[in-house]
Amino acid sequence: MKKIYIIIPLIIIIIIALFFLLKDLDFFKDTHSLYYEGDVRHFRANIFEANKTPVFPNEDAIKDVLLNPNVFKVYIAYFPNDTENAFYGAASFEIGNKLEIIYRHYLPGEVAKFNDVDGSSCLAFLDYDKSLCLKSLPINSTDDLVPTSVEPVILLLGPSHANQTSVIVNNNLIIVQGKDFSEINRKYTDLDLAVDKMLLVLMED
Repeated sequence: MKKIYIIIPLIIIIIIALFFLLKDLDFFKDTHSLYYEGDVRHFRANIFEANKTPVFPNEDAIKDVLLNPNVFKVYIAYFPNDTENAFYGAASFEIGNKLEIIYRHYLPGEVAKFNDVDGSSCLAFLDYDKSLCLKSLPINSTDDLVPTSVEPVILLLGPSHANQTSVIVNNNLIIVQGKDFSEINRKYTDLDLAVDKMLLVLMED
């Protein structure tokens, strides 16, 4: 009987210790989602791995470009490629969807959706008399890009143009690149990692 009284507390102590150990190791955390703006937001990549993606020159540079209060339209550019178009499409959708949520966070209130004359998907923030538009832009050359403070450009690069996985901010141009589109032992690409890294930075208050 005495042995049972000794063993039971030991088992409880071990269980508690394992719980806190696994908690510190992110065992109980959802690797593909986080709570933001009143709901659980899902990501294509493992967000813990995405957070390891390097950003140059620094993460604040991403915010300086995309959270600039003067921004009117954000272009999401890419080089059309039969083998990579589907990946660019998925990345563009992810960026557009999350940017809408992020802009709603910084500009709370009544919002209306509309399409601009060039086909851009836009949000009208009625309480601020401000509009923000997003447009996908296939290009043949970087010479086609004219990023400005009011119309910045996010350029998506896949394996055909990228030799690293990173986010690079160059004035009003944000290059989001992934060097490998294979999904070996995972269900996302290097481009997903870079895209989600950019979005996670913007979700930080």
